[in-house]
This record gives sequence, C-alpha cells and structure tokens, in this order.
Amino acid sequence: MGFWRDLFLGPAVTVAPSLLSPYTPQDSIQTLFVTDAIKADITPPGAAITRDTALTIPAVKRSHDIVCGILARSPWAQYENTDRLSPQPSWLVNSKTGIPPRGLRWGVTSDLFMTGWAAIGFELGADGMPVDALHIPHGWWSFDKQAGAIRVSEQINPLYRQRVVPINLGYGSNGIMVDGRETIADALKILAAYRDRIDNPIASTDLEMTSDRWDMYDDDELDEIRDTYIARRKAADGTVGMHPDFIKVVHSGQLPTDLFESGRNANRLDIANHAGLPASLLEGVRQGGSGGGTDIRYTGVENGGQRNELWDFGLASYADAIQARLSLDDVCPSGQSIRVEAGEFLTAPTPTEPTTSED
Repeated sequence: MGFWRDLFLGPAVTVAPSLLSPYTPQDSIQTLFVTDAIKADITPPGAAITRDTALTIPAVKRSHDIVCGILARSPWAQYENTDRLSPQPSWLVNSKTGIPPRGLRWGVTSDLFMTGWAAIGFELGADGMPVDALHIPHGWWSFDKQAGAIRVSEQINPLYRQRVVPINLGYGSNGIMVDGRETIADALKILAAYRDRIDNPIASTDLEMTSDRWDMYDDDELDEIRDTYIARRKAADGTVGMHPDFIKVVHSGQLPTDLFESGRNANRLDIANHAGLPASLLEGVRQGGSGGGTDIRYTGVENGGQRNELWDFGLASYADAIQARLSLDDVCPSGQSIRVEAGEFLTAPTPTEPTTSED
C-alpha cells in the first residue's frame, strides 16, 4: 500500500500535527458527488459536481472571477511592524517559474473559494527562508494523517517541495464546492429544465388515441408515433402540426413562464450568500431601475470614511486567511508579517486590515 501511495502522491513533507483536522482534504483528487436524493435529476444521471462543472454556472463563474480577480490584483507585501520592507523578498515580486506572482495569488484564492484549502510550495534559500514560490494546484497535494505529513505529486519540481504551506479559509468554511454543493446541484437542475423548455417550448401535451387504435399498436409503434410528433413540433415550422383524426391532441397544462426566472434568481442569491458577495454583483441587469449595472453599498465609520461591503463581508475572509498563515515564522522572520494590499482596488479603511496577530 505504501508503494502505491508514494507512486501516486509523491514523497511526504512533514507537517505539524495541529494541521490535521476534520476539515483537511482526505484525497489527493477530491471530487464531490451529488447526493443520491438528487442524482436522478442531473443530466447525465449521476454526474459529478467538479470544479469545471461548477464554473459552467454563470453565478458561480462570476463570483469566482470577482473574488479571484480582485485578490489576484492585490499585492502581497512583507512588513516589519507597520513599515513596508524595501526591497521586498524576491518571491513576492518575481518568479523563477515564469508564472508571475499574480498567478500565484489567483491560484491560491481560487482553491480557497472552491474547496477552502490552498497550498504554496516554497524554494528555500541558505537561511531557510523562501526565495521563490509556486502554487500547488488542488488535487496535487493531500494530508497523510497516519504519517503526519503532506503528500505532494512528483510532478511538482522538488525545489518547491522543500516547504509546503497549506492555507485554510477557516475552520467550518469549506469552500463553495462543499458548503454550496446542494445549491450548485439545484443550479444544474434549473439549467437542465430551462434548456429542455427551450427545446420543447410548447405546453405539456397528451396524445389521446381511441381504444381500438391503441390496441392495434405495440409499445414500439406507440413510441414511434409519439417520437414522430415530438420531432415535427421541434422542426423549424413546428408551430403548425398535423395528426390523424383518431388522435386527439390535448394540452394538459403549461409551466408558468416566470418559474425559471424566479428560480434562477433565487439560486443566484443562494450562490451569492455562499460566496460572501453582495447579490447585486451577480445581477446582469438591475430590474426596475433606470439603467443596468450593479450596486456596491458602503457603511460609514467614525472618521467619516467609508467601508466597502464587498471587502467587509466577503473578500476580507480570504485576505485574512492568506496573511495569517503566511505571517507565521516558517514564511517570514519573527517580528514581520505578510499583508494583502487591497486598498488600491477597494474603498476600505487604512490600513485595509488590522495588524496581523501572527508575526
């Protein structure tokens, strides 16, 4: 067992036992499956909710890109007390891999958004401190609880396995792929129903047949009659149909036209809540207003400034997780800290966050 584990997961990197918790990833490749109760409603049946599947949902895609886009543009900087170091450590401003620091920040934020966990692999200098960094994608690393170690795929350059630093969004916050799995499944069902309505725009239809004719056909022939009718109604001129006099077409009911719109709007609100974003950010067009666009709300503070709702109730949790972990002494020397500098892109207090408790 140990041989195969090492072959697929790579060599172990020792990790402190305190990092091993019920919230840590259990598998090297983590795919979340739809619960049995809703599997039958997903097309294809039993389809897995993967990262790629989740990002096909417009509200998830937009939430993901808002969070990652802003935080990827927000530099990480090293401070000593309140003084910004100059020059900055090389791994914060440059990269030997050809992947710029923005790519590192995007990858870390994306993994935190999706799964609640991210990992950075560091190359160490002679003093044992980081000199270069690489985002280790989710699925290329895992915790080995028995060995008390982090397993990293051998596809990652050994230089960046010298020190692997996992970052947790927060105990109890597991990312939208975990906490929002039912909402994502609902979105897939709504989209599937909406697509079916596009393909079948007419009302629910029954083809009533006289009993003598019904008895003349076997099941395959009845299916053929039904399928022929469906195919012709889907054709370019399907608004006009023909049928023999022994068949009576009965429209048994029609789904309310606003059901999909209200359902999609409710689902979009649920996704916004899971993502920690103002719901207005996920609206393509504002209803009932004088124009399109979105709103960002601000709240006053004692000094007369304003705080950005997007930062306070959404992005700050990601920034706090990143800077809290990277401010520990295995990434920067004691007495120093890493901060996420988002003030250029957001209206927020100065400094944009309290001094980190870690140094």
